[in-house]
Amino acid sequence: MFLDEIERVARVTKNLLKEKKVKVLTQFDADGITSAAILTRALMREDSNFELHILKQLTSDAIEKLDVGENDLLILADFGSGQLHMLRDIIERTQVIVLDHHETSDISHLNLFHVNPLLFGEDEMSASIVCYLFAKYLNLKNVDLVDIAIIGATADEADEKWEFKGLIKKVLEEGELIGKISVVRGLRLYGRNTRPVYKSLAFTFDPFIPGISGSESQAVQFLSDLGISVRDGTEWKKLKDLTLEEQQKLASAIILERIKTEEDASDIFGDIHTLFGRPEELQDVREFATMVNACGRTGNHDIALRILLGDYTVTERCWEVMEQYRATIAEGLNWVRNNQKKIIRGPKANVIVARGSISEVVIGTVATIVLNSGMIETDKPLFGLAYTEDGKIKVSGRVSKTLKGINLKDIISAVAVPLGGEAGGHPSAAGGLIPMEAEAEFVRLVCGTAEEMKSGEMIGSKEN
Repeated sequence: MFLDEIERVARVTKNLLKEKKVKVLTQFDADGITSAAILTRALMREDSNFELHILKQLTSDAIEKLDVGENDLLILADFGSGQLHMLRDIIERTQVIVLDHHETSDISHLNLFHVNPLLFGEDEMSASIVCYLFAKYLNLKNVDLVDIAIIGATADEADEKWEFKGLIKKVLEEGELIGKISVVRGLRLYGRNTRPVYKSLAFTFDPFIPGISGSESQAVQFLSDLGISVRDGTEWKKLKDLTLEEQQKLASAIILERIKTEEDASDIFGDIHTLFGRPEELQDVREFATMVNACGRTGNHDIALRILLGDYTVTERCWEVMEQYRATIAEGLNWVRNNQKKIIRGPKANVIVARGSISEVVIGTVATIVLNSGMIETDKPLFGLAYTEDGKIKVSGRVSKTLKGINLKDIISAVAVPLGGEAGGHPSAAGGLIPMEAEAEFVRLVCGTAEEMKSGEMIGSKEN
């Protein structure tokens, strides 16, 4: 039924493109930008008159600035499902297409074409996969965009332990069939074929390697202790340069390190996705996804879009942005390690009160790594709070995949909205914005009420 609906919406859209100007809005992260790239190429192939806007948040102010009239077609990707109430006026006067995968609100209208897998009971998938399926039904030529879709899905962590399932796996198989992607089993190390092996170890946070993730010096020492040389003459060794014996020795050592904090350390192995038809340094899907995410979150949307669409003149600039982004993450992690007193450990949730010490751009990533690193207990949700440039507080919530029954999007919505904020996201990873003066009250509420939300109960008033 989900694919039938996408096909129907694509068919309607093809007719609308002939008579309307298109305005496309997408989220600013990697999933949103890959969705933007897919839609851009698809609309260009239809010779459509369109404009593209990449936004950090879908706010009422942003929507008003678009000035959408009855002769326009509005397409939203990677957001929209949870903000339909803000689109009521536009939906009344013209057609709106929402291609999303976030938690949805119950609004329907003849002018609204709402494509979201959650509406059809489908498994979790990224917005880039939704946009790819839409583009494919719009024009079969768009199957060549499948690699961009998989980059977005990888960035959105739609894979579990680096393995796709359900409809995403079928899309991946399409990519393999047409020779755009290859899949092999291997060590889940970041930048495995493009970076020196010691950097691959230091940059790997999923799976987290205690004492090594985040530290290049410790990674070098780790390899030295194993008798694995980091150089071959004057060249740095990459994972692919290690002998089979060295790779086996490395894998065994990583498992031994992870056993110290994890019951099951075998998840260091997973599916490795490699792209064909791209320069060698851009063939690692996970590294490419990180680059796009870094560019998007730092405001460099243009170069992220260009490199996805095959303009490799911006490659060097993209690498620079990613290195700066990773340095910002490392700074955030070091701050958490050195400021454990700034983590409020409540009975129902833990909160990193970073304020201006961790960038709002990486607070969600830092929270994810902290939760996966053994730095903090995983039996309750973790929230990160960081100041934004416009005087608000960015909220990022994360919950361990082993902790079932908690919906972070519901928790943040129930707390943030009454405090004058906003929220969105998924059950296991959600975010929002709250006023600066609401920080203490937000912390008090989530620390004391997260458990009640497991059973679907709403959070009470401030007096409660």
